[in-house]
Amino acid sequence: PEKPLPKLYYKWDHSGLKLNLFGAYYGFVAISLGFAWFAALKAISMATYAFAKVGIEVDSKKGWGVRANGIWGWLVLLLTGNAPIITGKYRTRALLKGRPAGSPGVMYVANHCSWMDIPYVAMAIGVSRNFKIVAKKELLRVPILGSAISTSDNITVDRTSRRSQIETYKKGVAWLRKGVDLCTFPEGTRSEDGRLSAFKRGAFKMALKAGSPIVPISISYTHVLNPKDWVFPVRPARLMPVRVHVHDPVETEGKTEEEVVEAVQMKLCEALPECQRPREGAVRIED
Repeated sequence: PEKPLPKLYYKWDHSGLKLNLFGAYYGFVAISLGFAWFAALKAISMATYAFAKVGIEVDSKKGWGVRANGIWGWLVLLLTGNAPIITGKYRTRALLKGRPAGSPGVMYVANHCSWMDIPYVAMAIGVSRNFKIVAKKELLRVPILGSAISTSDNITVDRTSRRSQIETYKKGVAWLRKGVDLCTFPEGTRSEDGRLSAFKRGAFKMALKAGSPIVPISISYTHVLNPKDWVFPVRPARLMPVRVHVHDPVETEGKTEEEVVEAVQMKLCEALPECQRPREGAVRIED
């Protein structure tokens, strides 16, 4: 839906980023809870280090930090009225229960318009589930968030380095083969106008190599909830409403990369509003 942007806000001259009263409240809640989040992450790091010193391996798949991240995100969304409407979540539970021992993890892919997409995907997958995200390396410099990424052993990529991209691919395939799920945003960056843009191939190459199914997740209206030039959301998600839809998995076995990409894009578009679907003739995949 088209929603007018707030008329009362503060704008930083050096960055052009904006903040309104609701965004300030959201930031206050997120930062206040962030102190407990940071303490939990440090406790996890100290505990795993202490066990390792005496030769005991715990949390080998780095799931404790992921759960701490999920709890923080869930609380922030709950206290600020920003929890989305999620449909199709039963599919993630069915994938977990019906997964044979030794099978690879699932690759979740979602469209990307806002910082809010990350906690929304976590809610759709399940805040108690262990999964890894593929994030840009620059996020490691963000206070607390950088610790969250490293404590959970998420995958970071330097988009300017071919070597980093290769290491990202290898680490992603390794996690999938261990049965750990991955989440990626194949557009590579946030959409400027909310429309689904061209996909990069990395996520699909990883899934094909590991033999993992791909679960598309459509996220609607976060570009209106938290526009790219605003620090935090400008209003509660429930007023939109923001919707997250989990689709049936796309199997990769016996398919080409192009066939998988096309199937994923079609599913994503099915649950996106017209204003977020690619324009006719738009490039669908980057070489």
